[in-house]
Amino acid sequence: MLNELLKELKNGSDNAFEKIVEIYEQRLLLIAKSRLKDVSLASDAVQETFIELYINSKKIKSCEKLNSWLVVVLINKCNKIMRRSYKPDVSYDLLEEKKPLYQEDLELQKVIGNIDFLNIIDFLSVEERTIITMYFLEEYKIKEIAEVLNLNINTVKSKILRIKEKIEKKLGSEQYE
Repeated sequence: MLNELLKELKNGSDNAFEKIVEIYEQRLLLIAKSRLKDVSLASDAVQETFIELYINSKKIKSCEKLNSWLVVVLINKCNKIMRRSYKPDVSYDLLEEKKPLYQEDLELQKVIGNIDFLNIIDFLSVEERTIITMYFLEEYKIKEIAEVLNLNINTVKSKILRIKEKIEKKLGSEQYE
């Protein structure tokens, strides 16, 4: 099915493009939210990624490469947004009222239970948040993460182990506070 959609997209089908957006939008949005920590910026990055897909669809050789291509483009778009040094002008009162980023994501709440995933990974670096989101929430294989992020497979494995240790340590220390 995806092969046919990609073929139709290369031939200029708007309908195929819409179907591909439906298939990948939530996955990409989750990755972008974990990197940018802002729903509207994450939505912008995902939208820019799909625009890039629409413009460059003929460059994608197979549907197996589509997922990786989309994630790489998304990460680049997120990095571009982060480089803009976006700093919202927010009062202290608004910061106290800020709701967790993933509160509205019912599907994500099922995955993580009662724990707010964003608060758990908030202390991690951008790269660590991306890896852990791709691995646990999006269920990417280690090899896929390595390809997308241009890292060695063993590096990804060790990063996942270190991230798990950091999270366990953080959760353990919060229990006794």
